[in-house]
Amino acid sequence: MTGTDRPTGTTTDARPDPAARPGADRTHTGDQGPARQLARRAGEVLLALVVAAAVGTATLLIVNAPPFAQPSWLPESFRTTLSAGFVVLAGWLLLRRASGPCALWLLGTAGPAFLASSHLGLLLNGTPHYLFGLSGDQINRVAYLTRFTDTAGLADPFYADAAPFYPPQWFWVGGRIAALLGVDGWEFYKPYSIITMAVAGAIAFVVWRWLVPTRLAVLFGLVTAMVGVHTNAYEPYSWILICVLPQIVVATWLLCNRLVAGAAGTGPGGAGPGGDGPATWPLVVTIGSYLGLAALGYTLIAGIAALLVALVVALHAWRHRADRAVVRALAGRLAAMAAISATIALLFWHRYLSALITGAETEPSVASDFAPESGAYLPLPMFEMSVTGVLCLIGLVWVVVTVWPADAWGAGTSGTRGRGPGRGEDHNLDDDDNTSASALAWPLPSTGRALVLARCVTLIVVAVFSWFLLSGLRAATGSTLLPFRMIPLLTLALALAGVVGALMLARWAVAVAPSDTRGKVIAAAVVVAGLAAIQMVQHVSEEDAEFATTARNTATMPTDVLTALDEMTDGRDPSDMVLLTDDATLITYRPYFSFQAPSQAYATPAAQYEERIDEIRGWSQTDSPAELAAEFEASEFRAPDVLVLDREAPDRWVFTAIINEMPREHNNSREELVFRPQQFADPDLFDVREVGDQVVVVRR
Repeated sequence: MTGTDRPTGTTTDARPDPAARPGADRTHTGDQGPARQLARRAGEVLLALVVAAAVGTATLLIVNAPPFAQPSWLPESFRTTLSAGFVVLAGWLLLRRASGPCALWLLGTAGPAFLASSHLGLLLNGTPHYLFGLSGDQINRVAYLTRFTDTAGLADPFYADAAPFYPPQWFWVGGRIAALLGVDGWEFYKPYSIITMAVAGAIAFVVWRWLVPTRLAVLFGLVTAMVGVHTNAYEPYSWILICVLPQIVVATWLLCNRLVAGAAGTGPGGAGPGGDGPATWPLVVTIGSYLGLAALGYTLIAGIAALLVALVVALHAWRHRADRAVVRALAGRLAAMAAISATIALLFWHRYLSALITGAETEPSVASDFAPESGAYLPLPMFEMSVTGVLCLIGLVWVVVTVWPADAWGAGTSGTRGRGPGRGEDHNLDDDDNTSASALAWPLPSTGRALVLARCVTLIVVAVFSWFLLSGLRAATGSTLLPFRMIPLLTLALALAGVVGALMLARWAVAVAPSDTRGKVIAAAVVVAGLAAIQMVQHVSEEDAEFATTARNTATMPTDVLTALDEMTDGRDPSDMVLLTDDATLITYRPYFSFQAPSQAYATPAAQYEERIDEIRGWSQTDSPAELAAEFEASEFRAPDVLVLDREAPDRWVFTAIINEMPREHNNSREELVFRPQQFADPDLFDVREVGDQVVVVRR
């Protein structure tokens, strides 16, 4: 990029910006081999991760230091002050001509980390738990992290004798870090989640920096951090994948362009269909690795990402279907990405697939039957009354204006719209340094790169809306495609497009203003942008506020029951025992296995949730301790070593079974399975202890 990123009216100062020199942000580096290029970029991502994690950790310690009274508005007041201070500092660095590459890189990595960690740290001040405490989905997640704090081996969060089904990547990493630090998994879950949200924006910045000018990448990273905490803080392990999905789509588009240009003899590396071969393999490996890691982290996100990548390749193959060399090259790269991703995915999925192949009994997963209200309507974030909503609306307008054919309905040619698909800017692979006079002084992508960005955002928007509509069709079968999980991706893509659109709108306003008022227009734009940024940073969604309240109200650790378990089992390792209990918090605090998951939505299909319910019903109907012990021994599943039951009355010990009711509005119903004291009245078979309103029964 040439010139300065600061709006300077009619200036034509073309002094090079040290933070955006030509080639700094390109996706192709001709003087580096593919292996060296991959290693350099992997190193940069790793460095960004370390910096963001360090900044996030330090920020958490700082915001948790003041003794805020709870409940009160003091944390929110403190956050507002921090927000204003950060916006002023970030604005100064971005507008300052002398800000060099290191300053902007630090802002792009440390800035998102500070925003996310201060936002969530203050929101959850006064509680050791993350959003929603130990309720709902968090039971499953905290239990998974606790499992991998205890062991590095692949295992299900609940079942000792069933192949795991839910991708473990994020939980495995967190569990191993917690074990290294000597921290319990449940206690580590909150800071790990917050640091994950902090790291996401930094990684997004680094990847964007390879695709767009550095100052624009900084803005993208900051917006990514705030969109994440507003829309997807409840699922940090999915956001760490979503935050780079738009970049993956852009990179795939550039990969296809590079292959087309190589076939035409205009790509890097020489003429002919194979002339650009080496230059494309770093992108192939990067995209394939992302898809594989996504399959280890979140199956639905991996599926959407694979769909988007395949759509990009299919669009280019259709556009150039007359050129068999191009089609073969595209198909070959797609096959290579699929092979890389499948190889990585099998690191986890091999166990479940092996169970299926060897004939293990399973039941259909009910996870996709979940049908909340947010999945029933098309998401329209551009009409929300918030700064994010305004950004999304600007982004939608910019995307339509950019990708709409200029000759449609007789319109004249203008800007990026003057060329059809497959021509002009589409092959302008590395022109993101903004050397054209029209782009001077603004952190905007080149004309060609802007068109690629707009087309990729269009593809994401169309894919998300199509996913919602297909889910509506599937509703007729009583299930869904979980489309609401795509809302954060849609919001992010439109918000990022909105950043570009807002910058172009500001540039246009400066250009059309009389020369003697351009300074005022620039000042007004800076002030409005700054105040909008403050509002975006200090905003807290109603859902997150409710989840934070739930976290503060979470019951304390059931130490009496845990102590009884330790004493009655002679100090056996918790991971060696299976519990039958409807108090799932026991599984989150200690790495016990459970005979039954808290609900069917969290159960691996290999566990046969419904058959286990039937088995528990049978146990509750036995007449004597000997009969019950015999039933335990005859179980086709690993029987419980310990039962923790609710003591509702002296002769009524209850296990509450959760019966799946999805897709109904109320997902589950409860069925009380009543045991009686006389079923355990043999001290040679069972050791019984009453603990408060619960009873602990240990099989001898």
